[in-house]
Amino acid sequence: MRFLLPLLMIISLLSCNESSELEKQLSGCDSLEINFNESGTNRIMKTVTTTEKNAIKKLIHFVNGNPSTANQCNYDGNLMFHRDGKLIGDFSFNYTGDSCRYFIQEQKGSLLSSKMSNEAVTFLKSLAEGNSWY
Repeated sequence: MRFLLPLLMIISLLSCNESSELEKQLSGCDSLEINFNESGTNRIMKTVTTTEKNAIKKLIHFVNGNPSTANQCNYDGNLMFHRDGKLIGDFSFNYTGDSCRYFIQEQKGSLLSSKMSNEAVTFLKSLAEGNSWY
């Protein structure tokens, strides 16, 4: 019985999630701009902006996905996170190609890529189609 308490404490400590470096970088962002490109080009066809905290948190969660390798694909758009009018993070994304579903960001001279979840794909498709649910 006396081993149970220390074991529970260890499990509790291990289950605590520390914020990732990316989450720390983007914390406190107060606005988000999402640009959607014309298919196969870098021309912006639609821009969605929001100051809705739930939407910003959801997108921060999405871009903080599992690391992946980025294939040579066109970008469907980009996410620009702002804090007090200053650009904090700029992520390009692709969600239309089956083998090209990822977010990518340049950081310290390197391209960092994270896998896009099915939920993120659905979310971005919905916004591109004109829906505004978060």
